[in-house]
Amino acid sequence: MVEVLCGLLTGLGFGVEPTGRHNDGCFMAVFNVAAFRPLKEFKREVAEFAQYLKSTPPSEGSNGVYYPGEIEGLREQQRLRDGIEIEDATWEKLRALAGEYRLDTVLDLA
Repeated sequence: MVEVLCGLLTGLGFGVEPTGRHNDGCFMAVFNVAAFRPLKEFKREVAEFAQYLKSTPPSEGSNGVYYPGEIEGLREQQRLRDGIEIEDATWEKLRALAGEYRLDTVLDLA
């Protein structure tokens, strides 16, 4: 179904497409939950579902069971706390560009 909605519906193909179509379509759906059922009840059940998922024993060698978006949320919190690691070569290129545009002192990169 994902391929149908993201690839075929958007006209961007599916799988390996030798004709050169990009095969990178995107489908988004937005729902007004309150039009279907009480929002408070829905949120409660979503929280229960997340707890159910988290209580599932992880497979061997796994770090755990994550619900959609959880890993990204954890990564965001870690990066807000510790910053974003940048490779030395990339950092040096950024410093050089800042110097080239005379922004190195403004950005405290001199």
